[in-house]
Amino acid sequence: MTVIEALILGIIQGASEFLPISSSGHLLLLEKLGVGQESLFFNVMVHVGTLLAVLIALRKSWFPLLRKPFQKTTAYILLACIPTVALALIFKFLLPSLLDGLLLGFGFVLTSFFLIVGEMFKSSQPTLLNTKKSILTGVLQGIAVLPGVSRSGATISVLTVQGVDKTTAANFSFLLSIPIIIGSAILEGVELAHSATPLDIGILPLIVGTAAAFVSGLLSITFFLKLLKKHSMLGFAIYTLLLGIVVTILPIWGIL
Repeated sequence: MTVIEALILGIIQGASEFLPISSSGHLLLLEKLGVGQESLFFNVMVHVGTLLAVLIALRKSWFPLLRKPFQKTTAYILLACIPTVALALIFKFLLPSLLDGLLLGFGFVLTSFFLIVGEMFKSSQPTLLNTKKSILTGVLQGIAVLPGVSRSGATISVLTVQGVDKTTAANFSFLLSIPIIIGSAILEGVELAHSATPLDIGILPLIVGTAAAFVSGLLSITFFLKLLKKHSMLGFAIYTLLLGIVVTILPIWGIL
């Protein structure tokens, strides 16, 4: 992997992890187009970069939970993680072909659908987080294991439809990303430990990719939270819809 490729992949990972456009979908698409190489070690490190980004950006939200863990928000995060982990394991061990991009185009279109529903059918009566909303959010987050389906887009949309305001929904979605990113990094780390060639990438591309994921992740979180206060997510819906259509057509032309 070249330094330029690592830079591109790092930027895409960091930005699309928090913008509602699917990081897994974009990285898989780039891989199919021949950008970079498959590397577990690189994947672990860019996940570390995005994890640092969300920890810094949301330090005022997660640090109080660390100081006083026995509160409702902590319980809601844990409840949401249960269906997410269950669905992730089902996809990984029973439907692995779906994680390899078999339905990549459909995944992007599904993201567009979630975003449109979240904007058009959001509840006009504000409500607070509760057990039911947390579990349902976890289910949508589990579905977002599929490449092309945006984790942030799905979770924010399902919360806004249930009456949670956008800012609170985005904050909760990003908090949910912390255990998910940690879990992904651990899982990939275990796979890396059993890999025959664990260190399969140069040091410089690794550093560049990790730094790019951190910086782009930090910028995308800040940008997205400000955008939600005044604008809708329909622009992202149009983008993922068009991308889904293109990705579906490209194999017919023999490009993917």
